[in-house]
Amino acid sequence: MSSIILLTAAVMIFLAIQSEHYFSKNLTVYEKIEAGSKIHYLIIGDSIGRGAGAEDKDLRWYSQFEVLLRDFSGSRARRNMIVQSGATAFEGIYKLEKAPYFRDIDLIFIVFGENDRKYMDSEQFTFFYEKLIRNAKERYPGSEVITIIESPLKQEKFADAINRVSVHYGAKPLDMRIPFKQSGMLTEQLTTDTVHPNGKGYQLYSASILELIKSNINSDTETASLPKPLTMDQSFTLYEKKNLSRSQGFVFDNGMNISRRAGDYLEYEFQGPILGVKAIRSQEGGMLKVLIDGEYVTTLSTWWPFTRERYLYIASGLDKGRHTVRFETLDKTSSNNTSEKSVIQISSIIVAKDEQK
Repeated sequence: MSSIILLTAAVMIFLAIQSEHYFSKNLTVYEKIEAGSKIHYLIIGDSIGRGAGAEDKDLRWYSQFEVLLRDFSGSRARRNMIVQSGATAFEGIYKLEKAPYFRDIDLIFIVFGENDRKYMDSEQFTFFYEKLIRNAKERYPGSEVITIIESPLKQEKFADAINRVSVHYGAKPLDMRIPFKQSGMLTEQLTTDTVHPNGKGYQLYSASILELIKSNINSDTETASLPKPLTMDQSFTLYEKKNLSRSQGFVFDNGMNISRRAGDYLEYEFQGPILGVKAIRSQEGGMLKVLIDGEYVTTLSTWWPFTRERYLYIASGLDKGRHTVRFETLDKTSSNNTSEKSVIQISSIIVAKDEQK
């Protein structure tokens, strides 16, 4: 008899848990927070997205936010991250496409802009920023989206782009330049290097995020949606193209085309309007001149303080026909490169193809 009672109790507990899980899946992130339920969130971003600059990991903006959220309603937040220092929205798109699927994402933070303005204009940024939001909402359709205008961003056209895309999708923009200005504190007091916030700066981030969430709870706001695209056709995916058309001086080793001298080159043929490159950035990274169809486009540095595989933006808005890109190694290096070496490591280019309907 006792075993039957125990079995019955176990079944009832299991059904209760399943019922609660099913019920919670139909709640918005705001309803879950108000009820004190657990939430799952995702950060897609750059160095500020990953909390760089904080003196301690507990002082990063998301760590402080989790504490504030728990104090506010008892809600606990489980964090997932797709972040990379120095990243652009273009890199965010590619990393999201390649990332594993995270279950039950209720809230997404998108943190880009400060790096993007170094590599593209505001129209190109708008295009990729929108694509990132679309991809995130398509993957996690029930999620809310909070878009953060980073505190060091001075280019108004980029801030306007974030606002415009956010409004179109019902995402919630948070301009962190405002609380920084309203704090009455100097930039040097709120950052480690005038760009990345320190613990005090990230305290403003976390408090502002919680206030935004409280406001949305009180106003019974709707979460972000997925309307028709704001900019040009967004029905594409990014993929790698590894096959070279020409090469001189580069040595292929362990999946990488490697050069340690100036004057070497790689050429790839590709089709479509978008181009990036998959490369290793490191303390020994050198510099590349990039030409598309024989015309100079940009110079890329592959220096970085840590060795990382990166997905670097090169160009967009090209015609949809066939193109040739040429990467030429240069004899100059980044001023940050103190290694007396210049190493280029490229595995592939990144191009766009139409999504399968």
